[in-house]
Amino acid sequence: MRLSSIYLKHNPRAAQNVNKVPFYEVMPLKLKNRICGSTIRTLEDKCLYEMTLLFGCWKENNFEDSMCNKEMKNLYECYNKYMKNTAMKKELQRIEIPNPNAKNLTSKQITYLLRMYPTV
Repeated sequence: MRLSSIYLKHNPRAAQNVNKVPFYEVMPLKLKNRICGSTIRTLEDKCLYEMTLLFGCWKENNFEDSMCNKEMKNLYECYNKYMKNTAMKKELQRIEIPNPNAKNLTSKQITYLLRMYPTV
């Protein structure tokens, strides 16, 4: 009986008391007026799947181009689509002032908004 009362009294999963753990501010709790321009790239938009299919077809057919016309056509279509998308993305990244209804903002546009409305 004694052990059960000890175990129930000192529950390691119990919530910590806020007053026992003081908060020390290491850095000021406010946003900077700029952000780093990092981009997230995925492998899906670079035609790796089509390229893999073409390489597999070449390997099966002893590197004969005439046997893999369908895969080559798919790869070229994907590449042209990729180049159009990257050109459009570059054009959108040059615009610094964001549209009011834009859902995806670039780092330049977010920096513009943060500088327009700085934190105090």
